[in-house]
Order: sequence, then structure tokens, then C-alpha cells
Amino acid sequence: MQRIIKRLESLIFHILLIVAVGLIAWLSLRYDAQWDWSAGARNTLSETSQQMLARLDAPLRITSFAPENPVLRQGVREIIERYQRYKPDVELIFINPERHPEQVRQLGITLAGELLLEYEGRSETLRQISEQALSNAIQRLVQKKTHWLVPIVGHGERNLAGAANYDLGDFGRELKSKGFQLHPLDIVTASEIPGNTGLLIIASPRVDYLPSEVEQIAGYVAQGGNLLWLSDPGGQHGLDPLAKVLGIQFLPGTIVDANASSMNIQDPAVALVPEYPQHHLATKGFDLLTIYPHAVAINIIKTQWEATPLLTTLPRTWNETGPIKGEVSRDRLLGEQAGPLHIGVALVREVVEKATTRQQRILVVGDGDFLSNAYLGNGGNLNLGLNLVRWLTREESMLNIPAKTAPDLSLDLSHTATIVIGFGFLVVLPLGLIATGALIWWRRQRR
Repeated sequence: MQRIIKRLESLIFHILLIVAVGLIAWLSLRYDAQWDWSAGARNTLSETSQQMLARLDAPLRITSFAPENPVLRQGVREIIERYQRYKPDVELIFINPERHPEQVRQLGITLAGELLLEYEGRSETLRQISEQALSNAIQRLVQKKTHWLVPIVGHGERNLAGAANYDLGDFGRELKSKGFQLHPLDIVTASEIPGNTGLLIIASPRVDYLPSEVEQIAGYVAQGGNLLWLSDPGGQHGLDPLAKVLGIQFLPGTIVDANASSMNIQDPAVALVPEYPQHHLATKGFDLLTIYPHAVAINIIKTQWEATPLLTTLPRTWNETGPIKGEVSRDRLLGEQAGPLHIGVALVREVVEKATTRQQRILVVGDGDFLSNAYLGNGGNLNLGLNLVRWLTREESMLNIPAKTAPDLSLDLSHTATIVIGFGFLVVLPLGLIATGALIWWRRQRR
């Protein structure tokens, strides 16, 4: 009787085990759960990418022109699947370019695995396959309006296509990757500033503007045009009437920041800005440190504009009017003002256009170096620059997708650790295996 009970218990156990396994299999098909333990959660879409996907109100079709290569196709599939988890109507199809040469030739596909993104009748090809590149491409497809950014040239301004340290070429390329179009303008030869200008840019001129050019810029502002003005110490090169129109005043000298030494920055003329007004759309949620080499301070005077200081230095700063050499200190008798000082000021006002009211936006920054090729990669300079341009063009919903780094993919060992590990694998481990084998053989011989 006892034997029958044990067999019955064993039978019930196996039946329950089979039922449990079946239920687990059923649950795995019905529900999906994943955990990303990689550094920075690089296998999961960033929050900004998820928010960007939420803006898609139509299916997104992605075509990968990849040959019959399982490794290549699997790599593409893994990246696209991250998007499909949050938006199931992201469709991925593969086309073998060897079987469709005519289509490949018409689309200009040249690389194996190159992507074609199609959304609401618009399309874009993408060669670099990463979350940053893919999300930026989707952003450009979502952005229905094309913004013309018009930098003024001909007065020694920083070039948004230049490669010199002084120029803004890297920033210009980032703007293009976000869907903005750059159209340089020489207002000496141009009859007028184009009417479709989304943002006029004055980027640190080094030669004086003619009075007629200043009048042309002032007329553009009076008509409600948006403006980004980057200035530097050493005078405004004929643009003082524009500053008067905007109700601002540039202080003499260069900002000196005694706080920079705490960041191991030896140049006292590098100003730091760690905090930003969270009530303003241009800097809401932004919390990265930005640096401003050789900046000029801005005072806000009585103006018809609604002025908001966006970039403000820390205490222990002042506008140094003398040479910045050796030990420098503030001299009140020379009119050097103690910080905090304003480096960037946002100006807005309501303008009437075609029987509708819209907000005109102007930003004046007392430094052009922070967006230059030499300093763009420092701190949050790039992200801030993109945020400012998006605000000026009323594209606050456009998101900056950060590149995710993978620090856990590499192992950095000291020279000593490398020797120890190498000696262990090449000498200690083989000798240990030989000794273990010899010990086993010796014990068997004694039996």
C-alpha cells in the first residue's frame, strides 16, 4: 500500500511539473519581459528616443539593403527591434541588393546594410546604423517644416562650414544632421535678407559692418525676424545701434572666473555656467556644465522686449578690463562689476503677422568660442547650442538623442596586472593541470 502511495505521489508530481512547464511556456508567448544590465542601458532606447517615437502618427517603413548575410542582418534587426518594442508599426524588410540592382542604383545605395526610411511620403537613406543616427533621421522625417539658418558672412565671422579652431564647422554639421539648412548670406551683395529666413546668425564679426548693413539687419528685426547674435570682447564692430534696439549693453573687458581653477582650468578667462533657468523653454531640464572662453558680459537696460538671462556666471567673477596675465583681481575704480554676470540673454516679444500673433525670439550670447570647433565638445556646449537653435526656430519638441557609450566593453589593465594574468594562463594554469593529472595517475597506480 505504501509503495502505491509513493508511486501516486510521484505521478502527481510529474503531472504538476508538466503543467507548470506548460504554463510557463504559455506565459512566455503571451507576455514579454526584458532586463538590460549593460552599462548605460545601451541596449534599450533612451527616453528621448521613446518620446520621439510617440510623435509618429503614421507607420514607419525601414528597408535594409543587406545581402544574404545572417550576421549583418541580425545586427540590423537587433537595433530596429528596440524601436518596434515601443512602436509595433515600425516595419523592417530586407532586400538583397544583388537581386534588385536597378532599385539600388536609383536610390544611390552604396553600402551593404544601408537603410531607407519612409514616412508619410518622405524618405531618407542612412548609412550609419546606431540609435543616435537612426533617431536623428526619424526626427528629420517628422519635421515637416524646413528651417533656413542664414549666417551673415563677409566680416570675418566664424564659418559654420569651416575647419579652423575658431570656426563653427562641427556645430554646422550637427545642425544639418538635425534637419536645418544653412544658407550663408553676404548682405553687401544681397538686395535684402530672404523672407524665408528662419534664423539670422551673426557669428562674432571681426570687421566693422557698414551703416547700410546695420540698417538692413535692424529692419529684419523690426519686421519680426529671429536672430542669434554671438559677440566677443573687443567692440561690436558697428553693431552698437542693433544693441540699442534690443535694449542691451556690453560691458567692457573680458569675464574672469576664479571658480575655473576648481575644475583644473588654468585660464582664468574661461567662465563656467552650471545652472540655468528651468522656467524657460530653451534651458528647461538642462543641467550640464558649459564653458565660455573669453566672454563679454551683457547688461539688460530698459527695453520693450521681455528679457530673460539664460546664461549667468557664478559669483567670484568680474569683467576684467586690463591684461589677463599673472595674478588678476577686480578693480572697482575701473568699473569692473562683480558677478554673477550675464553671458546670454533671451529676448522675446509678440508681433502681428498676417492677422495672427506670434512670438519673435532673439538670443544674444557674449561668446562665440563656446560653439567653436575647439570648445564644442566640452561639457554640454553642443547640447546647449542645439537647444538654443531649436528654441529660436520654435522647434522645442525636437529632441537631442545622445550617443550611448559602452564602458564595459573594454578592460583596461595595468602593466603589472597584464603580466600576472599572462603568467597565470601561460605557466601557472598549465602546470596546475599537469600536476592534477599526475596526482590522479599516481593514485590510480597505488590501487
